[in-house]
Amino acid sequence: MLRSAATVLLASAPLLAVAPAQAAPQGFPCVVGLQQITSDGSSTVTVGITCGAARTVGVRISAGDTELANVKKDVKAGVTENVSVTVPAVPRVCATLETDGQSATVCTR
Repeated sequence: MLRSAATVLLASAPLLAVAPAQAAPQGFPCVVGLQQITSDGSSTVTVGITCGAARTVGVRISAGDTELANVKKDVKAGVTENVSVTVPAVPRVCATLETDGQSATVCTR
């Protein structure tokens, strides 16, 4: 009975995939996190940005050659700001961040 209940539970669970991100290159003045969650035919991509000093950060999220979002965020010192977008499912995303003439790109695997 327990085995069949577990099979039903697994069979009814939605497909969910979480793709972690690579770390931002050293020297970029902010800590960057990138998460992609894919479920039920859509992907939700979230970029988290935390900087040691207040600054404006440009964030471009893309899947291949397709731009999914392009925004500027005012990030306060020590406060994490997030940029999120939900799109039809994509296999891999990248985020390019720019601030004070420096840029960094992080991608999911």
